[in-house]
Amino acid sequence: MSGIDWLVIGLYFVGLLVVGVLFARRNTSASEMFVAGRSSPWWLSGVSAYMTMFSAGTFVVWGGITYEFGMVGPIICAVYGIAAFLAGRFFAGRWHDTGLSTAAEFVQLRFSKGAFNFYTIYRGLYLTVHGLSLYALAVMLCPLMPLEEGHFLRDAATGNLSVDWACTILALIVITYTMIGGLWAVLMTDMIQFIVLSACVIVVVPLILKLGGSVEQIAANSPEGFFLPTAPGFTWFFLVGWMLVNCFQLGAEWHFIQRHLCVPSAKDARKAMNLFGWLYLVTPFLWMAPPLIYRSINGDADPQESYILACKAVLPAGLIGLMVAAMFSATASSLSSIMNMFAGVLTDDVYRKRIRPHATEAESVKVGRIFTLLIGVYMLAGALILPRLGNYRDIVILVGSLIGSSVLLPTLWALFSKRVGKEVVWWTLFGGIGVSLVYKFGFKEGGWFEGIAAFSGLMEFIATYSRESDLVVGVMAPLVILLIAELRAKSDSERALRLQEAIATASQEGLTLPAEASRLPLQVLTWSFGILSGGMFILILFSRKDWATLSAMGLLLGTLCALFIYLQTKLASKDVSSDEDATRFSQS
Repeated sequence: MSGIDWLVIGLYFVGLLVVGVLFARRNTSASEMFVAGRSSPWWLSGVSAYMTMFSAGTFVVWGGITYEFGMVGPIICAVYGIAAFLAGRFFAGRWHDTGLSTAAEFVQLRFSKGAFNFYTIYRGLYLTVHGLSLYALAVMLCPLMPLEEGHFLRDAATGNLSVDWACTILALIVITYTMIGGLWAVLMTDMIQFIVLSACVIVVVPLILKLGGSVEQIAANSPEGFFLPTAPGFTWFFLVGWMLVNCFQLGAEWHFIQRHLCVPSAKDARKAMNLFGWLYLVTPFLWMAPPLIYRSINGDADPQESYILACKAVLPAGLIGLMVAAMFSATASSLSSIMNMFAGVLTDDVYRKRIRPHATEAESVKVGRIFTLLIGVYMLAGALILPRLGNYRDIVILVGSLIGSSVLLPTLWALFSKRVGKEVVWWTLFGGIGVSLVYKFGFKEGGWFEGIAAFSGLMEFIATYSRESDLVVGVMAPLVILLIAELRAKSDSERALRLQEAIATASQEGLTLPAEASRLPLQVLTWSFGILSGGMFILILFSRKDWATLSAMGLLLGTLCALFIYLQTKLASKDVSSDEDATRFSQS
């Protein structure tokens, strides 16, 4: 990377910290810090949820799959869009209508303190897996960062920045702005990096197409079957199962529930998920175009590095730095969301309810920031340790397929059913995970039942359709257990009735009444468009040969800035008219 690239990265990081400081003033209470005072605009919540999902290893996992297997990569990503539509239809509004502050509060009221403790501990342990996003990012960025011999950050084997040091530095940046700005900073940085990533990819796609030659040349230089919608190990059956797993995730993962709760109304929660769905249904074919086309240019690249290598091959000076910074911010999105969510659980549901019931709001905000720091350090440990235990892509897919549904489904089932009791959590968790473990260690290659003639046909089928089998076992085992529990129940659960009373009380106290969406995110977004537009024109001074590309992006961003200024002017005029009408009404 050139000096201008490093300058762009530095300025980008400063911008993230500025956003954190700007929204720090709003964090006067735990509600503001962890659910944005329920006043986040629906479009901001939707884009933030999109980027939170997008960030979880997209460039390494799905970018690598796209480079290796072809069109199936963006198809898998587009499946998230269908999952989001289903989650918006069935789960988003229902979560908002509970009026609760966290998903953990629902678990405690609907099931028991024991279930709450288990979920909290389990999710605490699982935070280390989320830390793998840091590792994924470092794997991409370190090849771009050669260091001179003897530098203490240098990896002697590669001559580049050490992956471990990169993880540590990146973690410190994420922890800092998440601690300062709370959920507001998380939401806004998600939106900003969505804009920056979109701008960079829009530049990359035509340039990589030009480098690859004509469409016929790209197709001829790609492997056979590269543009088919499925591939070995990624069949239509896998895609349907993956859609169901991720629908459950969007409906029951605590950091996505946070997005359902932080908007003013249930209608806004559904609109946010629908926006998420449309974005994920369309944009993967744009995001994944660079590694898809790069395969025809260089067929010998490491799949995990293919995305950044494709960008490096065509981007002008300055934009490489901006792309690297945006990739960092995208990956940081999932981490900051999870840090903020889990810090909220520990602050609201542990510290304020069990340790210091009379804690002030200022004290709660301070404790929340301490929890954010500790969680960030813990996730960093996962980034440094887990990659040594296996392939990152395999870890992500295996955990999601085998374990995810057993953890998520009891909460979703109880969101609709009044009949299942607190014991169903344990039946589903231990029964579902137990079945998955027997399947994983008994029927896989080299498992307990290898060599037993009665199981040979089944084991051969599992070996052929490994990922599909993972999904069937991971989804069907907990579903069957929950269905049996539902059919055996003779009456409504006492816990379900107690939860209804709590929701009714919250509604009477006005806790679930719609608030007005904040206008501050719109103002920050307008400034971001303006600054990025100016930055594109400044980069022309350092990369004159790419002046046309940079000018086009500068004009596009500048036009968006002007449109948002006009929109804010119209909204302000509408507010003035409403105030005048209210004044005339009161005087009459």
